[in-house]
Amino acid sequence: MIAVERHDGRDDMEKIINWMGGWPNDGFVSASDWEERLAAAADRSRRGPGADTTNPDVSDRLKRMLACGLLNAQTSGEPSHLRLTAGADAALLSLVKRGLQPGDVVLTEPLTSRSALQMFRKAGVRVEPVTGDSGGMDPDALAAAISLQRPKLVYVSPVCSDPHGAVWPVQRFDAVSRICRISGVTLLRDDRQAMLLYDAEKYSENDAKKHAVDGVLSIGQLPPGLVAGLRFGWVAGEPALLERWFSSPFGGDSSHNREVLTLEHQAFLELLQEQPLEPLLDMLRVQCDQRMRRLTDILSQKGVRGLRWRKPAGGVHLWLTLPDGLDGEALLRGAWIRGLMFQPGAPFYAQEPQRNTLRLTFAYADERQMKLGVSRLVEAIGDFTGRFDIG
Repeated sequence: MIAVERHDGRDDMEKIINWMGGWPNDGFVSASDWEERLAAAADRSRRGPGADTTNPDVSDRLKRMLACGLLNAQTSGEPSHLRLTAGADAALLSLVKRGLQPGDVVLTEPLTSRSALQMFRKAGVRVEPVTGDSGGMDPDALAAAISLQRPKLVYVSPVCSDPHGAVWPVQRFDAVSRICRISGVTLLRDDRQAMLLYDAEKYSENDAKKHAVDGVLSIGQLPPGLVAGLRFGWVAGEPALLERWFSSPFGGDSSHNREVLTLEHQAFLELLQEQPLEPLLDMLRVQCDQRMRRLTDILSQKGVRGLRWRKPAGGVHLWLTLPDGLDGEALLRGAWIRGLMFQPGAPFYAQEPQRNTLRLTFAYADERQMKLGVSRLVEAIGDFTGRFDIG
């Protein structure tokens, strides 16, 4: 949750509530703790005899630790199945730059990641949606689209998808991955929110975290709010597939950026040796689940007719459908005046956007912020409908 003070002297109740997304200012591992670790790693590298801060051995040791632990399901325990990046968006951008050309076709779900759509379109890639339902992309529709469109890539988010936090049944993902494998098309799954699946027991290991599949790449990242100040991501897949879609382990970064990345890897490696992340992830999942339930309770209590949502299975976002006739982008302008920001829904659609939608990023809001934010949202809706349409 980010609260940005206005500069016109208004009091605390008039701070802007930012539910657009982004990264929180702090985490379970505090910003000061992480900064101290980075400083210590930098100091050791300077004082060490003949130290080379770009030495890839640091990253190799980190990959081995992750492959044997936190990312075992994604890599089948093989460090060679892993590339490290500065977050999921950095991984996706590297893939787009290396593997796609203007005019290439990417198939996606109709409702998908806003940042991914922006990257594809900026690269001149043609994005085509494949129909489906709440359980994911329709396999028959995918097979027909592959035959017709000849895509270079199929992009999906089967676990805690952005923006609506859905989870595919394992049978659906198996069918989609099989079609891609038979057709020779790479399947890229965006798993950046997969570690925030609320009810892990409801989904078996094979259902929720089945990544190590032939012909499939998985991009992921540490969830925001876990280690403050660290944007750490990865790509998992077979070595040949990683080599095809990605460049060097440092992605062609400058020597300065490589040095920064290696220092972060060194600090993160030492953190993992001292503090396993699994208990922290468990706490973060519980926190997100509790705040999602509280937010939807507050929304329900307002009783706004036509305002609908489906509770997500995980993640940090809540997807809302507004009363008929409202436009998320117009509503944002009205909500901004009242001190609330969110993501309008239209940019999350590959084609034919449903404009009466929006996304709230709730996971970093406390009780007071949730109550105040919902009140501002309902008031903004009332401004546009001319009344508070309360049941």
